[in-house]
Amino acid sequence: MKRISTRIGVWLAALLVAFPWIVAAMFAAPAVQAAGPGGGGMTSITAAYVPSSISLSPSDPAWGAATAATVTLVRYIDYVSNADTNDTMCMMLGSAINRAVTVKVVHNGSDIFFRYEWSDSTADATVNDTPKFADAFAMEIPYSGSGGTALAMGTQSGPVNIVFWRADLMQPQNIVAGGIGTPQPSPDAQNLLHYQGWGNGKWTVIVSRPLTGASVNQVTLSRGTSYRVAFANWNGSALDRNGRKAISGWNTLAIQ
Repeated sequence: MKRISTRIGVWLAALLVAFPWIVAAMFAAPAVQAAGPGGGGMTSITAAYVPSSISLSPSDPAWGAATAATVTLVRYIDYVSNADTNDTMCMMLGSAINRAVTVKVVHNGSDIFFRYEWSDSTADATVNDTPKFADAFAMEIPYSGSGGTALAMGTQSGPVNIVFWRADLMQPQNIVAGGIGTPQPSPDAQNLLHYQGWGNGKWTVIVSRPLTGASVNQVTLSRGTSYRVAFANWNGSALDRNGRKAISGWNTLAIQ
């Protein structure tokens, strides 16, 4: 899926295995002050508490308790040619865009459900030889919880946890990243469940996971706490893949 940096990947894996108590403290996600609506360019998303079982169905009545938040993807990261190396590379800043994603979040004190909806004229759900790519969507949360790290895959000292859905995959991926080129799928994806549906020019994707992370590879989400989150979207028919994607800035997620 993405080019892997062996050096950073080995560092992350060694840290998780050799120093679990340090990692647990480093990856604990403290509260951050929630931004007001639209404050600082952020969108405030509230995970509504519903004291009942919740299913992955888009028609589950629990969604009636959620307030829809519109997150704007504001930058498009594209590939550009590098004349010196005769290769291509991603533009770090990208170009300005305005792509809306509707986000709803609910939880029942045990599991949390993220619902994403966005317009897409085609459902790209298969991957063949170039140039056929699948639609995808991702949510990124810093392990620190505060967002004090690089938006683009975090940094070695400020890694991020990414939940990555792609239309052709049987299951979303739980990813650990410590900088551009370092994303590493972790084995903690077994607790990620999902629904996906496309119709009338729109994707609806629901991803659920326990509030409590399966290990230090997965951020634990606590009630009464706010977190920084960012989103990315890949349009397969536009040849989006890997680093070529639309991204948001940081937003806030408050868990009721």
